[in-house]
Formats: sequence, structure tokens, C-alpha cells
Amino acid sequence: MTELKFTLPPPMSTMVAHTGLLLCSLLLIVSATEKNEFTITCQTSTDCVLPCRFQSDGKGARIMWYKKKAVVSCTRYGNTSFVVGHNSPADKYRGRTGLFADQVLEGNATLLLKNVTPHDEGRYYCITMTAPRTDESGIIALVIEGPVREVDVELSGKVVICAAEGIYPAPTLTWSTDPPTDVQLLKSKTNTHKNKLGIYDIHSSLKLTTNIRGHTYICSVANDVNNKTVFLKHEDSVVAPGYGRVTIFCSLPYTALQSYNLTWIFGRSEAIALMRVVDENSQVEIQDQWRHYVAGNVSFLDGLQLQSLTPEHKGNYTCVVSTPDKTYITWTNVTIIEEPIQYMYIFIIIGLIMALGLSYVGFGCKIRKLKRAREESTEAIMENLRTAQDNDIWATNVADAADATGAADTADAENAREEGDE
Repeated sequence: MTELKFTLPPPMSTMVAHTGLLLCSLLLIVSATEKNEFTITCQTSTDCVLPCRFQSDGKGARIMWYKKKAVVSCTRYGNTSFVVGHNSPADKYRGRTGLFADQVLEGNATLLLKNVTPHDEGRYYCITMTAPRTDESGIIALVIEGPVREVDVELSGKVVICAAEGIYPAPTLTWSTDPPTDVQLLKSKTNTHKNKLGIYDIHSSLKLTTNIRGHTYICSVANDVNNKTVFLKHEDSVVAPGYGRVTIFCSLPYTALQSYNLTWIFGRSEAIALMRVVDENSQVEIQDQWRHYVAGNVSFLDGLQLQSLTPEHKGNYTCVVSTPDKTYITWTNVTIIEEPIQYMYIFIIIGLIMALGLSYVGFGCKIRKLKRAREESTEAIMENLRTAQDNDIWATNVADAADATGAADTADAENAREEGDE
């Protein structure tokens, strides 16, 4: 790998500094003809490489990059001293330029321009000097682009807000709905701001009317480089039982998506689950703090299935499905039926008390029945005993009567015998 070194101005005397600037001026005077032009395109806030090659003698070289008449960088290289001098006289380039130092004596004078902005657009020249010749590169037309990278859309009360940042050239923003709405009903206010670097931010707010509630709101931001569109749908609120299960769905068009990224978010920024789908092959990642609550598969078809939710989980759940040029956002409010666990304990205790009460009542009834049965049994036994006692007395009386009768008969017989003997 080629090592990239920034050649910064070493300490030098005022004379050496003036000599370096004089050299750059002389090289600028030498450049008088224009050669072929080719274009280099770079994105804002990135590092841009401007190529330049020359015939090197392997001993030393003087290199200058300039844009119009402004010196971008000025460097002198030698085979004994690595960098004799390097600077960027213009303030806007100071500290932002560098060369591939280990390749200069091999004929590579390519310039690295750091953190480019729209102000860096223009035509650049590379001039190289190796005794006794001087070469000038072709014209490099540097074009800066700031594509629309992200479009943020959110619902705030009765207003839908759409915003994008870091765009160049200037963007445009349009609103629409699904199903379509009369343009006269789309009351929006859009502001475009250009910062000191020449980069644009855009912000727009759409006030909702009763005629377009329940629609999907569509915000599209575009410039000469690209465009991005965001679809926002506010679904009906979902009511979930405490410690129960609920399913939340995404709102997407009927067209099948082959590759996309899906993210479920709780609140404003807390990620729940992320899914990446490439040619229908999916990879799902669930955040640790949500593993206990996510049940089943995560997809835009099956939705997000949550379980064991507590009152702290009530709030907004957002499904974000992203493709290179479109983003689909579904916003759903989830309400948890608050059944704190202490209430459950109270209900359980009350239930136990009622059960015990019913059991006591039933047990009391059984005791009374047993007591009544015992009393009835005792009374029957006593009655039987009384009957038996009466029977015994009667039997005794009968026996006594029989004995008395028998005794009387015996006495009568004895008397009769005695009378006969006489």
C-alpha cells in the first residue's frame, strides 16, 4: 500500500520562504498554453485526488499546483533532502493539500485536496520542473457534488416536517399524498439555506387538514445529482394488554422489495431490531435490551411481535424500510393496559379470600349437616333404647304374670289333690 504523507512547511528562514514563492511565480509565468481537459468529480466533505505525472530524472523536481492564478501548493523535492519546501500560499488551501511524497521522484505529482467544498470547483493545472525541462499537465476540471444522502420526515402534532442537509447543487422539495390530494390542500412552507461553504440545507413543513388525514405523506428532495423520496404513514394506535403480546406492522407498497434495510425504532432513536435483505437473503440483529420482548420473526410482512410488555414500553414504534432512493416510514402508537403487578397480587389475594370464604361456608354447611345427622342418629338410638327398655319391662311383667299364674295354678292343683284325698 502506498504511504500517503502530507508535506507540511518545515521551519525555514524568511529568505527560503521568499525563494519558494518566487519559484512558484516563475513557474506560473512559464505556463502559457492550455492542454487537453478532463473532469474529476468528488463529493462534498471528502478527500479528492487530482492526478499528475511527469518525466523524472530521479534527482529532484519542483512541483506547483494552481487554480487560475491562485497557487494551491508549491513543493521542491530532492534526492538528498526529502522536502526542501512545501506550502499553500492561499489561505483557503493552507493545511488541506498533500502529495504522495514517496512517489514524487518516480514521476508522480498527484495532489490530494482534503475536505473539498463547492468553493473548490474549477480548473486546475500541474506544473513540474526537472532541469532543464518544464512540463505542464492537462487541465483538470474539478466538479463537486453533494447528493441527497438522507431525508428526515416526522409527524409533530398536526404538521409533517421534511428536511435534508449537506446538498449541492441547490435542491428542490415537493409534497404529495397517497391517495392523491388536490395540490391546493397541501399547505406547505419551505426554506432553503446556503452555508458559508456553499452547501445547502432544506426544510419544509406541511400543515395537515381534515381532508388529508389518514393519507400517506410523501416528501421528495432532488437536485442535479440524485433524488430521495420518503413515505410516512401514521397507522391507527394499537392497544396491548400488560404482560401480553402485540404485533405492529409496516405500511409498504404492494411491489416486492428484493433488497432493503429494515429498522424498528422505539421512541425517537432507540433501535429494537435491524434486518438487512439482499436478494431475498436476510440477516436479523435484535438489540440486547429487547431480546426478551421480541417474539417470532422480524420482517415487514410478519411485522414486529412483542411480548411481556410493561407500562414503560408504551409510546411510538417506527418501522423504517430503506432502499437506495426510497424510504418507507410507519409510525404507530402503542398503549399498554396498565395492570401493575401489585394489583395482580391484590386480585389473587382477594380471590383466595373469597375461595376460603366459600370453602368455609361450604364446610360450615357440612358441619351443620353432620351435627344434625348426629343428633338425629343419637335421637334414634335413644328412641330405640327407650323402646327396648319398654319391651324389657313388658317382657318382665309378662314373665312375672306368667310366673304368678303358674304359681296360682300349682296352688289350685295342690288344693284339688288334697280335697280328693279326703
